[in-house]
Amino acid sequence: MGQMYRYNTQLCCKYYGCSCTNPGWRVFYFNFAAYMMTGNRQHLKRWQIFLLSFKDAFKEFNANDPLRMAGATAFFTTFALPAILVIIIQLLRLIFEPRNISLQLFDQLREIIGPEATAEVIKTLRAFRGIAENWLIAIAGFLFLLFVATTLFKVIKSSMNQLWSIRIAKRQTFGQIMMSRLRGVLVILLTAVLFMLGILADSIQAYLGQYIDQYLPSIFTYYDSGLRYLISILTVTLWFALVFYLLPDGRPRWKIVFTSAFVTSILFNIGKLILRWMLSYSNINSIYGASAATVLLLLFVFYVSMIFYYGTSFANVWANVNGKPIQPLHHAIKYQLKNVDENVDEEEV
Repeated sequence: MGQMYRYNTQLCCKYYGCSCTNPGWRVFYFNFAAYMMTGNRQHLKRWQIFLLSFKDAFKEFNANDPLRMAGATAFFTTFALPAILVIIIQLLRLIFEPRNISLQLFDQLREIIGPEATAEVIKTLRAFRGIAENWLIAIAGFLFLLFVATTLFKVIKSSMNQLWSIRIAKRQTFGQIMMSRLRGVLVILLTAVLFMLGILADSIQAYLGQYIDQYLPSIFTYYDSGLRYLISILTVTLWFALVFYLLPDGRPRWKIVFTSAFVTSILFNIGKLILRWMLSYSNINSIYGASAATVLLLLFVFYVSMIFYYGTSFANVWANVNGKPIQPLHHAIKYQLKNVDENVDEEEV
């Protein structure tokens, strides 16, 4: 048995061009070659399985029509984003000074979607505020904003359910529909909480930055950019984790949630830099004119949706790899798609 094992490792190393003499690397190449030939991952290390999960997630993601899902999400976001921002601003006004909250929120938006798209959002927010002439109109308008905002989360939930092969078991009652909407409201509330934590983190960063700039000026630039990037990753990771856990009709384990949210956050931050670099060399303003800001917003949300839904697929794959599949809630079931036999007559199908 030992002679056959040595022979196989030497044969695989020769076949894949490995000339190393380290037994550990020989075992690695042998296991990888065995996977390439048979698809068996039993002997692969955990980090190798983790990397292969990205490929499996892409297959699953690509099989579920991601362009349609991302396009629908981007379309509904153009209507829901101003509503969500109005709700968040009104909630945070109970704690902070309104003008400071608006400035902080718009600064965050400029960093994410750019100044042109942010200016368009600000115009829409001002139009919303002008509608509320009295308290009755204000209440009706707030309920309308809640409906619009939660409709976006309903679209996102349906796409996540599709990626996780989960559907509602039977026709939902009015109470279940309202609970589904309330989960969207809860996500908005927790988004406001995360924004508050972001403000607190920025204040701490600025406070510590004064001392670092005074005593260690040579590293201040690295400190400022590095800590800002770290805060962005942590904040986005927490937001993705909340959406993965609260919104769909399935419940992954928390370990799966945070691993998938962290992966999605890294991809989001890397892609955001790439997208910003690409847009800086584009001439969208000259092509689309007055509609350029809306196009930029749609393009950014479309990209974020693609990353988010890929992260959703990764969560499902990683849960199955760990032997802890995502469990549907009591009102939902898991389903599996199978190809119909090609020889079966169409009427019989």
